[in-house]
Parts: sequence; structure tokens; C-alpha cells
Amino acid sequence: MKLHLKSTVEHLRHYRHILAVLMKYGFDEVVDILRRKLILRLGAKVMPKRVKRSFIGRSRPQRVRMALEELGPTFIKLGQLLSTRPDLVSPEYLQELEHLQDGVSPVKFERIRRELQEQLGGPLDGFFSSFDEQPIAAGSIAQVHRAITKDGQHVAVKIRRPGIVRTVRAECEILEELAALIKATTWEVGTIDPVRMVRELTEAISKEVDLSNEARNLRRFSRNFADDRTVHIAEVFGKYSAEGVLTMEYIDGVKCSHSSVLATAGLDPKVIAARGADFILRQLFEFGFFHTDPHPGNIFVLADNVLAPLDFGQVARIGEANRRLMGEMVLAITEIDADRLVRAFGRMGMLEECPDPSGLAGDLDDMLNGYSHLPLKEIPVGEVISRGFEVMRAHHIHPPAEFTLMLKSLMTVESLANALDGDFQLIDHLRPYARRMAMERLDPRRMLRIGREAMRQAGDLAAALPEQIDAIMANIRRGSLRIHVHHEHLENLTHTLDRSSNRIAFALIIAGTVIASSQLVIQGTGTLLGLISFQTLGIFGYLGAAILGLWLLVSMMRSRRL
Repeated sequence: MKLHLKSTVEHLRHYRHILAVLMKYGFDEVVDILRRKLILRLGAKVMPKRVKRSFIGRSRPQRVRMALEELGPTFIKLGQLLSTRPDLVSPEYLQELEHLQDGVSPVKFERIRRELQEQLGGPLDGFFSSFDEQPIAAGSIAQVHRAITKDGQHVAVKIRRPGIVRTVRAECEILEELAALIKATTWEVGTIDPVRMVRELTEAISKEVDLSNEARNLRRFSRNFADDRTVHIAEVFGKYSAEGVLTMEYIDGVKCSHSSVLATAGLDPKVIAARGADFILRQLFEFGFFHTDPHPGNIFVLADNVLAPLDFGQVARIGEANRRLMGEMVLAITEIDADRLVRAFGRMGMLEECPDPSGLAGDLDDMLNGYSHLPLKEIPVGEVISRGFEVMRAHHIHPPAEFTLMLKSLMTVESLANALDGDFQLIDHLRPYARRMAMERLDPRRMLRIGREAMRQAGDLAAALPEQIDAIMANIRRGSLRIHVHHEHLENLTHTLDRSSNRIAFALIIAGTVIASSQLVIQGTGTLLGLISFQTLGIFGYLGAAILGLWLLVSMMRSRRL
């Protein structure tokens, strides 16, 4: 596969920085893979001159996290995306990736002012009567300032970092190129597809840098929870918002992770834990539209234990099929029924790459039976899900990305709730949703709706069938009917046959040379054109055949296929 690199100064700088960071943290094997291709395309200048090593005493997962943090915003987002995929990443790496921090300094206010005025289309004092120059939060994508609008509203203004769109676009292009190279040269079948992973990252980060997308998410959540007095979604002020600016209601609350502060403020951690779980479960099972990053720092608590979630840049939609699969998983856990779970995987088409479905069922059964001695309410859902991901990785089960995010959200909310309430049991909150979904499958109205849809599709097929048959018969009469057959891995078979036939032909040439040389040596007397004797010519033939034979043997041994 060719690596198409843009020979621009900006890309050259990015590549040099990437290689320097990889060398700094001891990823020499990756550098060796990239070195030759990058030098071929961009020249020797792409390689950094001197790199100070900085990985002694660090584990490999720690070095991965440190390298991603140093590489910048796009790579940090890649790590954060991977931290939500326990079906692809082992627990020791997940633990490190979950601690990824942006670690960036705030942008100077003069640059922020210019960006704001460009986005809003006018001077700052035309929109805000007061604007705090010191940010209250700063990240790799945007930073947040407190302000007061001309209408007297106390707001939080989220401003995209100047130039971040161009930086992210360039780094995503480089990531895609590197992923394609790594996949073509070293990747094993059955593991994560790096190209697909980078494309998912590109899509996710493109949505995150568009703050108008976050505004739409906020409005949708506000509609979904309009009837829920236990949840408050910040109001969006569209008049003061744009693609690179999001102005929303300022939330003055307590982070739910600060349990000691919660108690001091007269808030009840037990109530907050229960409401946090219900907040996530309603998103998953009722709306199919959920916050994919519900960590404690993103959830504030207002008076009367009202939840006020923030940062809606990372959301996902989950369809009915994935919600049903979630319900099947919960019921399989509560009933210790591994076969039910395997059947659900099969219906979702997740067993296509599984080499041993019976082995999968056995491993899941062993895992679930490890909890059979516990009372139902004491089953640790997060732990079961984590161990289930290990089994899925071992058997090459790749669930849909949205389903994985759904499970990760459950694990996060259980961890948060347990930190607030030691007696909290997520299974008690999950079972009603799972049973409701199981009953919905038997709902006569749903079955009638499915039946009507099936009849409609059957009617459409019956109406189109005569015309399709007539077209097929017409092609047969004209002799123009074509049947296309695609055979998986046929290219590999063709290559193998071609290589084998070449070796056979080569061996026949060697054998013919030996036979001809033997005839010349036996004849003994006589010369060719009076210059060289037949016997000497035969000896040269033997020598040439020996060299060719040795070359053929070495090539066969190097390919490891005799």
C-alpha cells in the first residue's frame, strides 16, 4: 500500500514531532516501522536529530499516556476515545487512558477577544456588559469564561481555541496516513482496525470542535428531561452563540465527585447516586441518545440534589436493537444464563469472527457462575461487564461502538454512585428497564406493527417479482445473463499457484541444464566453434545449475514454505 504524504512544511514538522515523542518514550519498534517510508517520502529531515529518553521506570501503558499527552489535542482525543472502548483495549491501558489530561495553558485573552468578535460579528462590548478575562476552565479544544450579557444573564462562554480546526484537520490526516501504513505492514487479522478507529476519531473530534453541534445536543437533552425536576440542563443563548462560540447558562453548583463538599452544602450523596443512575438509564433505555462521557467532573449538583450535567460535546445515539441487546445482557447476568447472551450476540451478527462459539459460551458460563453465590442485589454490574469485555476480546467479538459506549457509561455511573453511596446497587435500577424491554417484545401492538410491516414488504416483493422475472428471462433469451461470483481470498490462491508454477518451471530448467551438461561431459571430445571443449562447457553447466538450485532453495527457505 502506498503512503500518500503531503510534503508540506507543516506536515513535516508534525511528523518530526511524532517521531521524536515516540523515540523519547521508548517506542523504537514503531519508529522503525515508520522510518523507511517517511524518509522515502519526505527525506532525511523528517528524522529528529537528538532525542532525550524519558521512560526509565515507566510501564508501557504509562508511556502511551505520556506520549499522547505530549503529542497534542488530537492524540489526546484519540486516547480518550480508546478509553471508552474496553472491547478493544486491555484494562491496564484503559486505566491509564482514563487519566489523560489536556494539560494546556489558556490562550491569551487578546486572541480570545479576536476570535469572539470574528465569530459573533461585532465588538465584544456589543454583546456582553461584563466579560471575565480569566478563564474558569481550559482544554485542548476550547476554554470557558464567565460573563454577563446585555440582557443581564449570567452566562458561561465557551470559545474554541484559535487555529484548532486547522491543527486538528492536519493531525487527523497524518493519523489516517500512519494508521494505513501500520495496518498494511504489521497489523494482525482479528484485532482492532486502526484505520477504522482513526476515522471514528476524526468524526468524533469534528463534531466536538463544532460548538454549534454541542448547542444542538444541549437543546435536545433539555427537551428530553423537561418533565424531570431532578435534572437541570443549562439554557443555550443562541443570540450569543456560533460555530466557534457556545454561550450557555452559568451553573453555580458543586461537583458530584466532591462528596465532603456535598455534605457540607446540605446535599444528600445517596439521593444524588440514585438520581445519577436514573439520569443515565433514562438516556439509554428511553431516549436512545446519551452522554458518552458522564464522569464526575461533568456533573454538578444544585440545591435540592438537582443534577446539572455539563459538556455535551460527546454524545451518541443507540438504536432499538442495541437497547434490546443491553436488556438481554442484564437478564443473562441476573439469571446466570450464558446461552441467552450468546444467542443475543448471534442475532446481532457479532459471532462472524468468533473461531469457537462453544468456547465463548463456556467462558461466559464460567464467568457468570462466579457470581451465582451472590444475592441478586449484590452482583457488581461494572465488574461483570469488565470481565465480559475480556472474554469478548479473547474470542474476537466486536460489539457495535455505540453498544460499547453504552456499557462504558454504565460502568462509569456505577463507579460514581458507589463512591457516593457504599450501599448502592446498580442492578436494582437496571432490572426494571431490562424487564420492560423484554415485555415490549411481546406487546401485541408491537407484534401487530411488525406484522403489518412484514406484510407490506411481502406485498412490495410480490408486486415487483413478475417484472424482475421478466427482466431475467429477457437477458437469458438475449444470451446476456451474467452471474458474478466473488470468492474470498481468491487473490491469495492465484498468487500461491503462480509462485508454485514459477518454481516448478525453474526446477525444470535446472534439471534440463543438468541433463544437457551430463551429455556434454559424457561426450568428452570435441569443441564448440573451436573455442571451448564440450566437457568444459558441461562443467560450467553443472556449476550454473548448482548456483540456480542453491538460489531456489534459499528463496524457498526464506518464505518458510518448502
